[in-house]
Amino acid sequence: MKSPKEETSWEDYPFLTQKGIELIKRYTVPRTNIGMGRFAAYKDYGESHWRIGYGSKQLGKRCLNLMSRATQAQIEAQLLEDLKPFSELVGAYVLVPMNRNKKAAILSFAHSIGIPSFKECRLLELINGHASKNAIIKEWSPWINRLWMSGGEMFVERRRVELDCYLAADKEIPTFMPHKCSVKQCLLNIPETFTGAPNQIKAIEYLERKFLDFDPSGEVLRRFFRYWNEKPSGLGSPPRPERSV
Repeated sequence: MKSPKEETSWEDYPFLTQKGIELIKRYTVPRTNIGMGRFAAYKDYGESHWRIGYGSKQLGKRCLNLMSRATQAQIEAQLLEDLKPFSELVGAYVLVPMNRNKKAAILSFAHSIGIPSFKECRLLELINGHASKNAIIKEWSPWINRLWMSGGEMFVERRRVELDCYLAADKEIPTFMPHKCSVKQCLLNIPETFTGAPNQIKAIEYLERKFLDFDPSGEVLRRFFRYWNEKPSGLGSPPRPERSV
């Protein structure tokens, strides 16, 4: 099993990342499960060709027909093969440098709406135009852009996770002072602007010392992240339920 820090890379497909594949698999339900870990071929409405699993039009080098069947391992292997040329198409439309988290988020977004819609979408225009973080959030967040709310809970959750992934720093900020932080994600690793400059290192050391003095148990950090990960209540999100008296 790979450690969380390891990242599979494909030199010929630089826009394809393991995190992007996992995002797609998490929110794309394979069809059609006939039990015992096997999937049958199917046709989408209005199409003449057969598909299987995650929408693949072939299985290895075999064409599909009514009697085609595949295992979970086979449809996942075929999904990877399908995503290789797909990632090349996505990468061809993205004109700005991307870290691994941004590539994963954009690959998932493009996979959910399709290449024809992706290449014409407002989000791609904003990204290629070096738009501000706030502008990208307004377009991508399901709590602000109500278009995404119409797709159902899974669609809303996918947009939220993609946006979080896009905004996540590709590298964690190193810490230089031992401290007892009992949460998986440390507050010191949130900023995305860390460059390793001496003044930033000095600021981190100062902040760590203050945390040790102020919160040696880590309870404040745990509470912070509990609030941080809650669904937002403003900016177009659904109203909070009324409390019973």
